[in-house]
Amino acid sequence: MSEKTAKQRFFKREHLMRYISLVSIVVLATAFNLMQPNFFGRMNVSSMLRDDAALLVMAVGMTSVLMFGSIDLSMGAMCSVSNVLYVRIILLYADKFKAAGIEEPNVGGVMALSMAACLLVGLCSGFMLGLIHVKLKVPSFITSLGFMSVWTSVAYLISNKAESIPRMMKGASDWYKNSILGGWIPVPLIIALALAIGFYLLQSRTVFGRTISSIGGNERAARVAGMGVDRTKIIIFTLAGMCAALGGVFLASKIKSSDPTLGDPYTLMIVASCVLGGTSLSGGRGSCLGTILGALTVIIIKNGLTFIGVDAYWQDVVFGLFVLVMIVLSIDRSKSTRGIAVK
Repeated sequence: MSEKTAKQRFFKREHLMRYISLVSIVVLATAFNLMQPNFFGRMNVSSMLRDDAALLVMAVGMTSVLMFGSIDLSMGAMCSVSNVLYVRIILLYADKFKAAGIEEPNVGGVMALSMAACLLVGLCSGFMLGLIHVKLKVPSFITSLGFMSVWTSVAYLISNKAESIPRMMKGASDWYKNSILGGWIPVPLIIALALAIGFYLLQSRTVFGRTISSIGGNERAARVAGMGVDRTKIIIFTLAGMCAALGGVFLASKIKSSDPTLGDPYTLMIVASCVLGGTSLSGGRGSCLGTILGALTVIIIKNGLTFIGVDAYWQDVVFGLFVLVMIVLSIDRSKSTRGIAVK
């Protein structure tokens, strides 16, 4: 195979899933709109984009992890921990304000404290996961599976039931409803897109980002070349934990309450968003810009099936089959001997 032919084949493989995602967005949105003419209504579009924001911030973190051939199955559980922790801290301060007779508390300060605590927990979670994976040589699949069990239990220990953000602290969630351009573009989506672009620039414009791709392409060669493989992995897992925690804060603000199981369905949705955006499960290929398309595709499918009245169980069946087909299409057979996302 000539060098030119090899490059053309790589280009097609690199962008195949992005083309599929883009076509899927157009076809699915058109089909759902034909079945339900209000699908493109401002309220529904705004709702979808808010849902997309929470998913996108988590998928952005997962993209870099998948790019070097690993995986983090604990992100959904970490999202749940962040969700209940955010609301729990707000409730604790609300009780103190009530006891002190304060009618107009400093909601901004409490919100900042709650968010900082959640992000710190997420960073620590990702750091511990990366450290165990790198230093103890435990496959990321097994390590993250163990952390998923731990964080699922921790979420229940923090709060074993749904808790609502009190009215006096509503400012901690009202920000999530803010929009621009006549209510079409939610502020949370702008934050999520800014984060995705930041990660993209990190991946494509820095030595650190090129190290991520090199690890996914050939980790042994990256080590021989003197790249900081272990350090890079730990940093990426740490950032992924932070993204999962931020996703939990987004969801708490969106639904104005907590739920210790809220993040459970997001693990599959996060991986699906990355794959639909062109990120390879075997490592070495991916982009956060593609993940933006992937996350939007996932949200349109989930929202559209709900909008046309498909039963919740059948929604999971349809979505699961769709993701399975996309994963099959995304697998690079030339790397089949390396395994998929088990390093």
